[in-house]
Amino acid sequence: MAKIVFYCRDTLENIRSMEYYRQDIEALQALGHDVVVCNRYRDIPWRFDVLFVWWWTYALLPVALTRLAGRRAIIAGVYNFRFEDPSSGRDFFARPWLQRLVIALATRLAHANLFTSSREAGEVAAHFNLGTTHYAPCAVGDAYFATSDGTAERTLLLNLAWSGSENLQRKGVWTILEAAALLKQRGLTFDLVLAGKRGDGFAALQQRVIDLGLSDCVRAVGEVTLEEKLDLFNRTRLYLQPSHFEGFGLATAEAMAAGCCVITTEAGEVPTVVGDCGVYVQPGDSQELADSIEELLTDPDRIAEVSGRGRDRIQRLFSFAGKKENLETILGGLGIQSRTRETPLCPRLSE
Repeated sequence: MAKIVFYCRDTLENIRSMEYYRQDIEALQALGHDVVVCNRYRDIPWRFDVLFVWWWTYALLPVALTRLAGRRAIIAGVYNFRFEDPSSGRDFFARPWLQRLVIALATRLAHANLFTSSREAGEVAAHFNLGTTHYAPCAVGDAYFATSDGTAERTLLLNLAWSGSENLQRKGVWTILEAAALLKQRGLTFDLVLAGKRGDGFAALQQRVIDLGLSDCVRAVGEVTLEEKLDLFNRTRLYLQPSHFEGFGLATAEAMAAGCCVITTEAGEVPTVVGDCGVYVQPGDSQELADSIEELLTDPDRIAEVSGRGRDRIQRLFSFAGKKENLETILGGLGIQSRTRETPLCPRLSE
């Protein structure tokens, strides 16, 4: 059993609640390792076997010190290497030169770089001529596969996205509202729920709903608990994620696992996750999104067929058991042996 420091400069609350952090922590524990969670440099206990860092932007110092100490360093996350759509945000090549240098050095120093995107793993490996990149996709927990019991009527349209200003644009939420306005003009009846942690764009989101005259059919509800999210999925007919970029698309994968039919785009890693088990539209095209929603709402047989294949795909390719096996292989390549533990222990948090 190894002592692994999980280091991320997010809040401890987010580390506890965000799925992609929790999955790695729980998988490492399930492999029999002692995991200590830290979110500040000064809290890192320097007697450990492996440093597991989320995000490259601040990884250089702890990774460099870890290597000097003769221990193993792993960096994981979304690299944001290259965006096809400039409106999606700032990719690696648009960052200031010093930040690019820091990220590049951290990438080269890490013993393993774990990417949620298979495309990014290949692009970074080719750009830096590295052999330390690994595809380590997110996983969908068992709870999501258990949501669809057939007792709830699926009537909702749903989107899950943190309402930070930039994220609302990146996730295509404005496009969803424009499509909703078109559907209302056509006389369609629907109930659209926009859920996700409140950010600096939440007030603007609420105001946009009012300005478009959608208050009677669109609800921006903010953050939901896991139980509330599972209930929403269980009542959702169409999950909408017309993103401009996705480093993986975890919410979309969760929706598919829960038996929802998804409408999304071919941005970033989405095609790898969704495959042919969803309906694709162009990012930013509210007309096409509205047309796709309308067509599917009048074709319940197609919804059932697409959602059924999607559920099977996620269970086959992105299960928690698969993530655990992948991490075990990566750690084994670094000389760190694992042993499966039936029930993961709670990680120790550095408060």
